[in-house]
Amino acid sequence: MQMKSINIFPLTVCCTPIGFPAEGISAEAGKAQMIEQILAMRNESEQPRAPAAWTGDVRGFEFIHNQPTFVPLFKAFESVVTLYLENLGLDARQLNLYFTRSWAVVAAAGERVNRHAHLQSHLSLVYYLKKPKNAGRIAFLHPSPPNEFAPGLFEGKMNSLFQGPRNPSNSNNLIVDVEEGEVVIFPSRSEHATESHESSEPRISISVDIVVTLKDSSKREFLLPDLKHWKKMGS
Repeated sequence: MQMKSINIFPLTVCCTPIGFPAEGISAEAGKAQMIEQILAMRNESEQPRAPAAWTGDVRGFEFIHNQPTFVPLFKAFESVVTLYLENLGLDARQLNLYFTRSWAVVAAAGERVNRHAHLQSHLSLVYYLKKPKNAGRIAFLHPSPPNEFAPGLFEGKMNSLFQGPRNPSNSNNLIVDVEEGEVVIFPSRSEHATESHESSEPRISISVDIVVTLKDSSKREFLLPDLKHWKKMGS
């Protein structure tokens, strides 16, 4: 008997290469300049406890989109986000998008980024500025997999129950292997983490949070009205 599977409500994570955008200098020089600045940020701040990777957002470096060296890169991100919205069938022309927070992540040998989500924003992206061989990959995790009919069924310790390969239908996590120079974009509320970084060279990535508003919110209940209509209390 042949059974038909219908996959319902998939999470879409998009990846695309953008290289190393730079203005006025070569791409490689631009990349080297970005790496130099990021490592300087890490060196002049408090270091995390092992095995956590260094993350600039909680160490005073959360707005790198405002730094001149990174402006060409964020210009390229704009096209990526527009493409992502169009991939979902949305009309990006009706939306305003804001970079709200951006920071670098540096992982040395044995370090990782623990499970988390970016609940303060709508969309998030990660750009891999430097990703050596055996760098820890990004994993997306589902807190309550729809097909997990018994609690804990899809945990790794239950592998002996499965006779076929693990796939998105019978797993609580999915590994995405993004290449150096690529960006991955996803809904901010998606839980994610990284594998342990196993290279002697650091992995350097840039994380970005984005808030989406409507250009015209009249007669629309959902999505935020644009910032021009907001009023700060006490002003």
